[in-house]
Amino acid sequence: MAQKQRRSSRAVQARETAREKAARFREQEDERLRIAEKAILLQEEIDDFDAETERRVAKLREERNGQLVEKRGQLDALVVEMLDTEIPAQQASERLGMSVTQVRAAKRSFDQAVAALAEQSTDDGPAPEPTPTTSAPADGEEGTAESDADDAPAAETGEASAAYNFPPPGGPVTVPAQDGSPENAEGATLPPGSAG
Repeated sequence: MAQKQRRSSRAVQARETAREKAARFREQEDERLRIAEKAILLQEEIDDFDAETERRVAKLREERNGQLVEKRGQLDALVVEMLDTEIPAQQASERLGMSVTQVRAAKRSFDQAVAALAEQSTDDGPAPEPTPTTSAPADGEEGTAESDADDAPAAETGEASAAYNFPPPGGPVTVPAQDGSPENAEGATLPPGSAG
C-alpha cells in the first residue's frame, strides 16, 4: 500500500511539474509571438518611411535642379549684359567675381539657349522681328579690350539688354534674330567690293 501511495504521489508531482513547464513554455511562446509581431510591424514602418523619404528627396532634387537651371540662366544673361556694356572679359570677370573661363562659359551657354529658343520658335510659328544683338569673339580668338569694345555700339546697348530678359514661365517666347541667322539671310546686302 505504501508503495502504491508513493507511486501515486510521484505521478502527481510529475504531472504538476509537467504543467508548470507547459505553462512556462506557453508564456515564452506568447512572448516570442509578441516580439515577432512588433518586429514585423516595425520593418513595414521602416520600409514605408524609407520609400516616402526617397520620394520627398527626389521631389526636392527635381525642384532644386529646376531652380538651378533658372538661376544659372539668369546669371548667364547678366554676364552677357555686362559684356554688352563694352567691357573686356577680363574686367567683367573681376567685377562679377568670376574667372574669365566662367564668363566665357556663361556667354557660350547663353548663346546656346538663345539659339535653342530661336530654333523652337521657328518650328512653332513665324519668325520674330529681327533685333540687333551683339556677339563675342569665338573661344579660339583673342579677346582684346578694343575688340570687346567694338562688339556692341552704345546705341544698341539698351535694345540688347532688353533682349536678354527671359519670359515668365508659361508666357510667350520671343527670341531676337541673330546677325547672319536664316531670318535675316534674305534681306542681307553685301557692302560694295565684298562680292567674290
